[in-house]
Amino acid sequence: MLNLQRWQTFAVIAFTAVAALFALPNVLPAPVLDHLPGWYQQSRINLGLDLRGGAHFLLDVDLRSVMNERLTNLGDTVRGELRKQQVPYKDITVDSGKAVVVVLRDADQRARAVEAIRALDPSLAVSGDGDTIRLAYSEQDLTRRKKEVLDQSIEILRRRVDETGTIEPTIVRQGDDRILLQIPGIKDTTDLKRKINQTAKLTFHLVNEDVAAAGQNIPSALPPTTMLVPTREGMQQLKATNPKAWEDIQAANPKLSPDQICRRYQPQCLPVLKRIVVGGEDLDDAKATFEQQQGGRPIISFTFNAAGGRAFCAATRANVGKRLAIQLDNEIISAPVVQGAICGGSGIITGTFTTQQTQEQALLLRSGALPATLTIIEERTVGADLGADAIHDGTVAALVGTALVVVFMLIVYGPVFGGFASLAMVVNMLLVFAGMSILGASLTLPGIAGLVLTVGMSVDSNVLIYERVREEKANGRTPLSALATGYERALTAVIDSNLTALIAGILLFGFGSGPIRGFATSLTLGLLTHLFTATIFTRMLLALWVRWRRPTELPI
Repeated sequence: MLNLQRWQTFAVIAFTAVAALFALPNVLPAPVLDHLPGWYQQSRINLGLDLRGGAHFLLDVDLRSVMNERLTNLGDTVRGELRKQQVPYKDITVDSGKAVVVVLRDADQRARAVEAIRALDPSLAVSGDGDTIRLAYSEQDLTRRKKEVLDQSIEILRRRVDETGTIEPTIVRQGDDRILLQIPGIKDTTDLKRKINQTAKLTFHLVNEDVAAAGQNIPSALPPTTMLVPTREGMQQLKATNPKAWEDIQAANPKLSPDQICRRYQPQCLPVLKRIVVGGEDLDDAKATFEQQQGGRPIISFTFNAAGGRAFCAATRANVGKRLAIQLDNEIISAPVVQGAICGGSGIITGTFTTQQTQEQALLLRSGALPATLTIIEERTVGADLGADAIHDGTVAALVGTALVVVFMLIVYGPVFGGFASLAMVVNMLLVFAGMSILGASLTLPGIAGLVLTVGMSVDSNVLIYERVREEKANGRTPLSALATGYERALTAVIDSNLTALIAGILLFGFGSGPIRGFATSLTLGLLTHLFTATIFTRMLLALWVRWRRPTELPI
């Protein structure tokens, strides 16, 4: 067990040196780091929110509205297909966000209707009998769609919060319908919450001029292809004249639909066709600028991609003389009359914007529309002073723990064996820091607790090995034989004890969240590196010592 080849010794030393190299950026001052390569500067441990300070948000994703919207779109598609196939129907409605219900005028037309619907989407689950057809998406399809919405929301949030890539936010999925957002170093969360709360869904719709001709006397029953949407001017006027109504709309949970707002509070609204002429997903760029005329007022200029440019060109060419409503987050920003075909692939959005509003809206449009509304259900702010205190206290605890362990090992096992175990403990901590730096892991307050625990666990394997060596020595073995046999027979116990703790750490990381995962990260890394230092590094030190001193007695 103690006969290490020369190349093995060099390999252990080289591995330890590389680890020290990766851990070094964590202690180098900023002026020194600035002169080093960029990839090496990034090899640092990120401080978590509880240490660095910042904002913590738990966001609820409104998946129900997404499913409702998807079913509504399915109903519109089915309506158009049944008309095309000349299958008469009484009504097409969405039932509690779970299914689309089609009621036919003639039950004998059921087979034709089902055939037409199957042609649209063969994966739809079709049920019901007689003149009623019930359409629903499969559970597998719904689960996949919900996962897509969450993943897309996380990516868009990342682009909104960290457009320049310098903030390093933590954005992770939490459960089935929530997102955890942590942003270090932020103090004022007002702008951040505004970015989170805005969906930034941009769509272009044609105004239903026949219904709009009635002015504010909107009929109670609208055509199934038409919806009411409040204008931005109307909402601003409502806010000024009826603050209570405005607060009710903002506080409504679930969110009120545009039609509900128009019917209940009666701001200025426009009837627009539900069919989207062009959507915000076809935007290629958006930026804040100023109009050359009209006193240089702030506007938003946008550019479509190739597909969006062609669709916008075709739509404006076919609807000259009609109003094209620009809808942003359930409000009509403007509804200009189409004077002619717009085929340049670009345009502008005008309105009662301030300069700051155009900059924010341009950012939101560039980052993309959120597929679902996000609601903040938990908010915490951690001050930088509290984080500095936590780092100081954690550092003191780690140093005191390390010092006590070193003193204990020196007293119980002497300067040679105790010194080797203490050196292995220091190398173990070095390897943990190197691992966290390479992985880009965040160090949290529970993570510091895991490091302090790792300090104590770093010598427990050495204790097992040393006690086994004492037993072999007491049984009359020679020093070299006692060392070799002690290491060999204690190895199984060392691996077993660390393996069970490693399994616990992995389970904590897999099933835990937040503080639990921070603790599990440092603990798991510490256990992995501990196996190296206890079974390989200390064995190398003892092999070198034996080769150098040729002891006749073991100082243990």
